[in-house]
Amino acid sequence: MKVNPISRAEELRKTLISKDKILVVDFSNTLQGKDTSKVIDLMPNIATNEYVFRSKVNVKNIDPLASAVYEKDFFDITKHSDKDVENYINHSEFDFPLWFRNHSNFSMKRVLDYNPPLILQVAGCNFHDGTDSGGCTYCFVDNESNNGKIAKGKVWLNINDTLNSAIAAREKVKKIYAEKGVDLEMKVLRVSGGEPTIILDWILNLWKNVEKRNLDFVGQIDTNLSTGQLVDYFERQRIFEPHILEKLAEHPVKVLIALKGVDGENLKDNVQALATMEQQEYSIKKFIRAGMDVYPQMYNPNPKTLREYLRRMDFLIANFSSRVNIGPLKIYGPTKKRLFLEAKRLKINPEKFIESKKKEWDYNYEKGCDILDSYLRKHQGHCYQEFTRANVHLRIRK
Repeated sequence: MKVNPISRAEELRKTLISKDKILVVDFSNTLQGKDTSKVIDLMPNIATNEYVFRSKVNVKNIDPLASAVYEKDFFDITKHSDKDVENYINHSEFDFPLWFRNHSNFSMKRVLDYNPPLILQVAGCNFHDGTDSGGCTYCFVDNESNNGKIAKGKVWLNINDTLNSAIAAREKVKKIYAEKGVDLEMKVLRVSGGEPTIILDWILNLWKNVEKRNLDFVGQIDTNLSTGQLVDYFERQRIFEPHILEKLAEHPVKVLIALKGVDGENLKDNVQALATMEQQEYSIKKFIRAGMDVYPQMYNPNPKTLREYLRRMDFLIANFSSRVNIGPLKIYGPTKKRLFLEAKRLKINPEKFIESKKKEWDYNYEKGCDILDSYLRKHQGHCYQEFTRANVHLRIRK
């Protein structure tokens, strides 16, 4: 069943927030928690001991602990120039630490502080219909964590506990790294999901409290780009205060805008929902107009229509293609489980189905990177991943 993302988001609003608390994932017994706690352990709400924080080392090669765990060649930033470190991260799988390149407290020598974020996850996605195989086909979040149901594995979290727990988690991780001779102090607090824009009012209040307490965290939020019109509606209904995105843009919060498709069919196939390209474009423009610093992450693009998509987006938004990064897709535990259930529903061999999806995703990733690189060389005069995305200025044309 294909879900309508707007009406689904309205439904989820009723279960994802209650007064000053939001419903988040307890990672204790999740496949995702196991997948992402190989370097940094899951971390608790210190008021309840429920494990509401996970972390992920984005650029593993520059992290001495992660490079050893994942058997990656270690790139020691202390032995390289700032320019070489920046260039190395730009060409890595994830450039997330450099999103804060122009923040007043950032320095390349302290880039490790911005590499592993503290992540809490809103426990519902409006692309997910609540079934065992719902949500984006390639999503690495457990179905149970994304279905928006108040049930085992979901817990309530308020702002005060969030910040107190983030401070405690940061101190714990700092000591672990110090034992290995590494000075690291986590700076990034990320609200992921699920779909965080459904609870934007809570997120804005979170950052008001970060500022009030004079904490040195910087932030990230994610969006699947289906809810721009929902934000408008919630403002009209006074669920959100007016100009909520503009007010959030006053805080050091970066936005991962997930490009889920480059044409209508590509989008619907990826998200298993009745999302449209018009909704995606509207949401992108809304975030940019509000002054948010957005970072487009593209997943599983259709190589046949990618070039035309880039052309269109550059027509609408100057320099858009220079900010795009294509993310590789991997078969994590939750992804494999979802594909297995889908194969059972289709009455086909699960192993062959999963393998075919992996081949499709790998091809689309590799071909997509080639197409983006050739497009940028021709139309923007530079290679893919040549520039730091934080230095690319976006301007809406149409």
